[in-house]
Amino acid sequence: MGIEYTVVRRNVKYPRIEINPSGGVRVVAPPGMDVKKLMNKKREWIEKKLKEIEEAKRKFLPCSNRLLLNGEFYEIVDSEEFSVNPKFRVVLLPNGGLRLLKGWLKEQLREELEFKVRLFSSVFGVKYRKIYIRFQKTKWASCSEKGNLSFNLMLMALPEELRDYVIVHEVAHLKSQRHSRAFWELVREYYPDYERAHRDLRRYWLALQYNQIWKRLREV
Repeated sequence: MGIEYTVVRRNVKYPRIEINPSGGVRVVAPPGMDVKKLMNKKREWIEKKLKEIEEAKRKFLPCSNRLLLNGEFYEIVDSEEFSVNPKFRVVLLPNGGLRLLKGWLKEQLREELEFKVRLFSSVFGVKYRKIYIRFQKTKWASCSEKGNLSFNLMLMALPEELRDYVIVHEVAHLKSQRHSRAFWELVREYYPDYERAHRDLRRYWLALQYNQIWKRLREV
């Protein structure tokens, strides 16, 4: 059975294949390029990605109305007061309380980042300027050439060990902007299992595309 896809022709130097969280495949290619040949060449990679998406849907869609926090799903319960209970994995949320939840998540993440970024910056012998926390469309985090670090609020959905990897990765960029051999050697020294972390991050990113609570948090 063939893979269904759409083609967008643009004046780009290199083609790219985009697969969205619902499983739609789009090819952005320069005019005149043989897209069929590209799809045949990348078939195995595309099928692997589509399989990952289907597995993620089966696993995460049934939990889409619960908050993904620290790698666990928390039940949202209507309440007069706001609180988060890690023991019972429950968030008590008053009417219109998503803004309170967003503020709490940001406060928790900032506290963790300020300690760990300072720690790893000291270990790596680098300096950073500012830490920003915001929703990002395509990245968990980024490092600017000026030394500013931006982190996605959705990092709070991850287990702490995966947040640690993202922090190590971005602080290492303060030493090397490029993903050079020296960069990966530095990352490996402090996070040896970074390849597994990459796979887990992809899985959690898909989970968040289906999570209704995180979608609503983006909007407040």
